[in-house]
Amino acid sequence: MALPPDHPIAALPKADLHVHQEPTPHLDRVLAHREGRQLYDWAAWRRRLVAEFPPGPDRLAQVGTMRPVPLEVDDDDELFVARIADVMYEHARAGGCYIELRCGGDVVLRDRFMELFRRAERQVQVDSPALRAEALAIVMVGSEPPLALAAKVDGCVRLADEGLAGVDLMCFPYRSEADWSVAHRLAERFAEAGLGITAHAGELSTDNIAAAAATPGLTRIGHGIHAIENPALVELLIGRDITLECALSCNVLFGVVPSLAEHPLVRLIDAGVKVTLATDDPVQVGTTIGAEYEAAASLGLSHDQLLQLTRNAIEAAFTTDRRRKDLLAELDAAAMSAASFDNRSTGQPPNVEVGS
Repeated sequence: MALPPDHPIAALPKADLHVHQEPTPHLDRVLAHREGRQLYDWAAWRRRLVAEFPPGPDRLAQVGTMRPVPLEVDDDDELFVARIADVMYEHARAGGCYIELRCGGDVVLRDRFMELFRRAERQVQVDSPALRAEALAIVMVGSEPPLALAAKVDGCVRLADEGLAGVDLMCFPYRSEADWSVAHRLAERFAEAGLGITAHAGELSTDNIAAAAATPGLTRIGHGIHAIENPALVELLIGRDITLECALSCNVLFGVVPSLAEHPLVRLIDAGVKVTLATDDPVQVGTTIGAEYEAAASLGLSHDQLLQLTRNAIEAAFTTDRRRKDLLAELDAAAMSAASFDNRSTGQPPNVEVGS
């Protein structure tokens, strides 16, 4: 059940550093609204997913395989802006203040990509002025032909001057240890261009966490939750100040963890690893960033700890110094407001350390 709007968790600013663009699910939402028809039934899809595929790699491999509308309609700039804005609208409605959208395939290479992305952001800011958004490119190493990979890398470097915020590296094979030597060389080039670097690793096992952590310029890892199984990996993450992007509902649905109660989020926090919350593939998974914060609260995280997760995300965000400063100031204000809410309830004087 959703929390009431005046509850401090509902009002808490939320940041999501790990959201995939989900092009056809969002196009379906945009077109269904325009055409007055029903949306694709993702709840039924999830039920079939759980019934027909074993947890783990087989279930995870189904991400993106269902396309309720043809991707070809995405060639239209207006629809492209609308479906990017749809991701941002959903985030803002759930209490989000900051979102990083990961774009796979050749999406970032389309003509005027960053111009269209900023147009979508401005459109959402009309109703949600506190929202900031940044774009990341997904670069797959080991699954793309060399020429296509080279074109993607060149495009990302060019786009760094136009506002592309970062790169998400994915090395294949994903379900076992991969050769990260090419990814490390590419990361050096991305870092020189000023792009933030994150990587998918450690979603299914401890494989690739150490290699990802050794990537030049990398400051974050998408998932990485199985590091908790190896104290040396935990120390590696802490020592290199790497932040994990944790997607609770996604991990449960795809069977990466047996249940929410068994998710290692709290153990990672207690061990000293910096973590954030993420929706990953929210339409397919059936979640929002608000639902992820509620799930974290159900695991026993306090309001102050939830605030810290947002702070971790903003501090690790691939955004401008100006935006980061403004977001942190707004978070401090929210912390003070939450403290006042608690004090009204308990009759105690304020006692909050802002920015801790």
